[in-house]
Amino acid sequence: MRPTVLLTLLLFMGSPAEAQEAPAPSGPVLGDLLRQPAYFGAWQAMLRGQTTPDWLKAYNRSLEGPPTPSIPVTIDNQTYLLAFTCKPNECESFQLFVLFAPEGGQAWGIIGSPLHGVDWLGEPDERIRAAITGALNK
Repeated sequence: MRPTVLLTLLLFMGSPAEAQEAPAPSGPVLGDLLRQPAYFGAWQAMLRGQTTPDWLKAYNRSLEGPPTPSIPVTIDNQTYLLAFTCKPNECESFQLFVLFAPEGGQAWGIIGSPLHGVDWLGEPDERIRAAITGALNK
């Protein structure tokens, strides 16, 4: 599945990625990553202080979402994981991508909807933003 709303929005966002070519999805789904304490801690830190939509609050409780495998993204010779979830029954319009540092040390995200546009989560710097948008534009 290639999520379209964020991809369309990201095409207009700017800079080329510093991430390497992303291979076909093959990693764990977001819910499986979040069942690991380090990843869940990074996820919670990313969302802390953020106003999140109801569908994301429900996901946070259940960790049930689309079975979309994460993809590796290489930044500075380290492998990060880019994972995905979306609003049930409205996946094309309400999406979240999360980039995890190695071993779940930190998380950054980009959430998008036609109602609110695109917002960054976890205060990613330009290098992280470029890696996320680059992986999504491939």
